[in-house]
Amino acid sequence: MSGFVKETLPRIETLDVIKQALNFPWEVKKQKGDLLAAVGKRLAEDVYASENYPPFSRSTRDGYAVRAIDTLGASQTSPSFLEVIGEIQMGIIPDIEITEGTAALIYTGAALPKGADAVVMVEYTSALQNTLEIRKPVQRGENVIIRGEDVEKGKLLLKKNSLFDFRSASLLSGLGIVQVKVIDLSIGVISTGDEIVPEDTPVIEPGKVRDSNSTMIAALLMREGYGVKKYGIARDDIEDLMRMTIKAMEENDVVILSGGSSVSSRDFTLDVMNNIGEPGLVVRGLNISPGKPTLVGGNRENQKLVIGLPGHPLSCSVVMLTFVLPLLSSLSGAEEDSIWKKRISLPAGKDIYGRSGVEEFIPAVVDEEVVNPSMAKSGFVSALQSADGLVRLPEDKETIRKGEFVEVWLW
Repeated sequence: MSGFVKETLPRIETLDVIKQALNFPWEVKKQKGDLLAAVGKRLAEDVYASENYPPFSRSTRDGYAVRAIDTLGASQTSPSFLEVIGEIQMGIIPDIEITEGTAALIYTGAALPKGADAVVMVEYTSALQNTLEIRKPVQRGENVIIRGEDVEKGKLLLKKNSLFDFRSASLLSGLGIVQVKVIDLSIGVISTGDEIVPEDTPVIEPGKVRDSNSTMIAALLMREGYGVKKYGIARDDIEDLMRMTIKAMEENDVVILSGGSSVSSRDFTLDVMNNIGEPGLVVRGLNISPGKPTLVGGNRENQKLVIGLPGHPLSCSVVMLTFVLPLLSSLSGAEEDSIWKKRISLPAGKDIYGRSGVEEFIPAVVDEEVVNPSMAKSGFVSALQSADGLVRLPEDKETIRKGEFVEVWLW
């Protein structure tokens, strides 16, 4: 029976099997462009600092550049007195030198003069002609940034495969790096099934459902920095599905089929995968719930990856979030860097019932430092809308009692 899952592998083991079978990493296409064009994309290579930042030692306060040792013991009742020998102009390296018993007026961002190792804030001083009264001591390095203190030349700034965002743009532009290379990985998305109709269908017939999966898949992939193209809906016909898959493979690096992996003689994704070149079908099922009937195949020579996802919305989402995203990272040879920002342990707010022998993912809401599961069914389209993340139950865990700590993956 086409699509029947006879054997399943653990999720992490499956990633390794695919990597070996398809000879990951592949040489993915790259684009070089300016920083704004790179926003929202994934970096194709590590980025290193080409210079120190700041390029010179400078003040972080308005005040007076001094030697910290000359302010030792200064107080309201027993101030220190120094000679003001000049004023530091903005945008130039000063030619004066601070020596014992001297100080210079300085502004925020101005270069620290030679000999100075600290800045006394102006509110703790009084100046009369060339005499400066200091009422509070400073330590060496106080109110200044030393050359290279923030970023040292040669430092790793951004890792390959990381998402480039406004923080990345600020960092690189401050260091004079104005172009970067980003991954140009293109992904085609095809929905399958005679019961599926376009999402813009105003009124649907009994027995039909709108296509929500392709939009979810595309939105998630775009959020994660990948190029996406939707190809519409393939009917439950091997020739139609094969034609659309071949077209998508010709135009993309990865093809994702939604709804063609369940136990049904009308599902032809498995047949398609066995006709795309060597090795064809690689994985026939994942040992996770929901999402067990996932298929993965590919053409090793032409470097094309094809993934068949379950049709139920929650199952499709869980496989995308926990399996497909790290698989795409493996394809490009990078460390996993996906939507998950935190993986923590929290006490369960209520009993959580699972099954032993399978890795389970359950939508969950974090409320006042406890986690409550949302026992959504795999066909629910709203399962993730109010969730803060997923509870993960490992294969050797069946039931979590209220108050017991459980692993939580947060967006």
